[in-house]
Amino acid sequence: MKAKLKDVAKMAGVSMTTASMVFSGSGRISEETRVKVLNTADFLGYVKKTMTQDSTKTVNVGILYSIDPEWAFILFFLQPVIAEIEQELKKSDLNTVLIPINHDSPNKEIIEKLKSINCRAVISLHYGNKELLAYLESNKIPSIVVMNKNYQSNFFSVLVDNYQGAYEGTMFLLDLGHRNILYMDFLRENLPLLSSDRFTGFIKAMNEMKIDFPDKNKVFYDPSNHDKCRNDLEKLFDSRNRPTAIFCLDDDVAGRAMSTLNSMGLNVPGDISIIAPGDVLDYSMPYVPSITTMRIDTTYLGRITAQMLVNRLTHNPAEAHVLKVKQQLVRRGSCRKI
Repeated sequence: MKAKLKDVAKMAGVSMTTASMVFSGSGRISEETRVKVLNTADFLGYVKKTMTQDSTKTVNVGILYSIDPEWAFILFFLQPVIAEIEQELKKSDLNTVLIPINHDSPNKEIIEKLKSINCRAVISLHYGNKELLAYLESNKIPSIVVMNKNYQSNFFSVLVDNYQGAYEGTMFLLDLGHRNILYMDFLRENLPLLSSDRFTGFIKAMNEMKIDFPDKNKVFYDPSNHDKCRNDLEKLFDSRNRPTAIFCLDDDVAGRAMSTLNSMGLNVPGDISIIAPGDVLDYSMPYVPSITTMRIDTTYLGRITAQMLVNRLTHNPAEAHVLKVKQQLVRRGSCRKI
């Protein structure tokens, strides 16, 4: 019996994804692990599979992404993710097709779009639908869910470590001497765990430094009720114990907060420091305010998504895998030391 990738991974003591990355020459794999996997492959007589197809027939991978108005700000962020996915999949002779959808699009409509391109696999950006994903898997159409933690227990997923990003971002503020910190939240529809993970990371950092966080310091931004958010902020800044920093859910919210603070006569970072995870705005544009962020490596995110999908198509691993991408601090001058 010919050795399979899972046999190599098991004997080498690594995951299927790690073993696949060794053979594709990608990913962040230590030299020790690489040598171990290759030596194990030689011992077992493993030969790497390649994607094969009829030269007259294109193999299409559908990329689902939302075109809902509330997600318009995220398109700049998704561009490098999609570009890297496309570039990486081309190495395996796979063609990508962008499929715009709404979050309330009927499953039947999405399935018809996928059938129309003879879709062999699906990558879903942010969008998640358990019934749709289960249907695709049952029809041997492998799927990868990207940046939506809701489905990691059941489906292959590539995620951002939102807990880590919020924790390290908050520690950055604490290291600068801030103690009275606001948390500005916002409910991203269909991504409820985004808010909870980032708030949990924020609170973890505060607790480690033994800093009290009163309930009044958690402010919700509601774009349909801008006046309420402004009133909440005015009450906090009119008090004797004024906050010195704000941790925002993401930098889209941070940009809105900065506009409100400026209209109140407050300066960033002179009067108040601001930080946010995500790095979703186009900071090359002169009208976008400079915000210190916890950046998500979108290129790496796209690369490992494509590699996970190729691994599924070539080796068909039985167990769902989950990979997480860390966030890195990018200083843009919106935080000051006190």
